[in-house]
Amino acid sequence: MTALMVVYAEEETGCEKAWNDYYDNLPENERDTTDSVVKYVLIEDCSNGFELTAARMHESRITYITAIKNFKKGFDAYQLKDYDAAFKAFLIAARAGDTTAQYNLAVMNAKGEGAPKNIINAYMWVDVAVKNGVEEGRDLRDELLKDMSSQQVFKAQALINQCTENVYIYSDSFHAKTTIKNSCLNMDVS
Repeated sequence: MTALMVVYAEEETGCEKAWNDYYDNLPENERDTTDSVVKYVLIEDCSNGFELTAARMHESRITYITAIKNFKKGFDAYQLKDYDAAFKAFLIAARAGDTTAQYNLAVMNAKGEGAPKNIINAYMWVDVAVKNGVEEGRDLRDELLKDMSSQQVFKAQALINQCTENVYIYSDSFHAKTTIKNSCLNMDVS
């Protein structure tokens, strides 16, 4: 079995010092067992001029812009009753973390607009939207639950557990949003 290699530095680098100062000032309940991994990645990134962080911010910014553009496309298409185009655009925006697009997909799945009517998909999307702070989604989720069998609820909950992931968007600061994995979007969940 290969042993882990431990390297001891003679003195802290500037990056290590910055991390240690930050970490030492955290309340005990905010510290995490994975902090040593985070520390290593951040110190490495700091040593490389924060290239990883800059790349992540750039990627997150593109995700944010993609969400905004596709939400607008979806909204415009929906107004014109082009439900197929609206559904596709909202799907791209929802995958990018747009919470209103997630709610709109729930409504469209429930009504069968742009995709075959699917109460399980509707429930999955509205649950994600609610988890992301869309309070209006609670009423729709409750309404859907009334029309679902216990088997459908179980299936929807299992899919939510299996299919959700976080995306990170950057507008004025980083935000993590829950969304549905691409691999789950084409599943037959009826």
